[in-house]
Amino acid sequence: MKNIEHILITGSTGKLGKTICEVFAETGENIILHYFDSDKKINLIYEDIKKKFPKISVIKIKIDLSKLYSVGYFNNKLFNKYKIKGLVNNASFFIKDKRTTDTNFLNKNLNIHFRNPVALISCLINSDLKNKFAINITDKNLFEGGYHSYNRSKSLLSEYSKNMNFDDEKISIKEFKPGKVLPSKNEKSSLLKFKQEFEKLIK
Repeated sequence: MKNIEHILITGSTGKLGKTICEVFAETGENIILHYFDSDKKINLIYEDIKKKFPKISVIKIKIDLSKLYSVGYFNNKLFNKYKIKGLVNNASFFIKDKRTTDTNFLNKNLNIHFRNPVALISCLINSDLKNKFAINITDKNLFEGGYHSYNRSKSLLSEYSKNMNFDDEKISIKEFKPGKVLPSKNEKSSLLKFKQEFEKLIK
């Protein structure tokens, strides 16, 4: 497993995360499923993907991205153990602010949506693999009232995605801004549209 190239998808237990995992699995890519708060759910997703795509390597990694980690931590936990050629920063925390002055809540959002994604990208940039890529999942609507911490942290990731250009082609960094996918009156149709848009992005 150590010598096989993988793609790391954060927030794999959500329906969008699972859809992203399946998109890569369908193309024969080996994947690392990141999760934190649901061992039961990740096991179901793991078994489902292994059953549908028995030829690929699937690995589960549990990390609480609401805590701030160093580049060194991610290198030791992930990049020194596995050959990671791709990263999808999909982990998300979409909850209304209780108070606009709640710094702990803001820091939790910043860690999940900006600080740790940037640290993971830094590890990927420094790896010696070729054709590396990172995809940052942000949001089309970052002005919704009551979600200051979410909007602020996702906006920072969006700006980072736009401003990171490498002339020496060290890495490709893209931003994917889906509209509101879930909840939906027709969940199947919404997820299919999300999948089709994501497939276009990675072609």
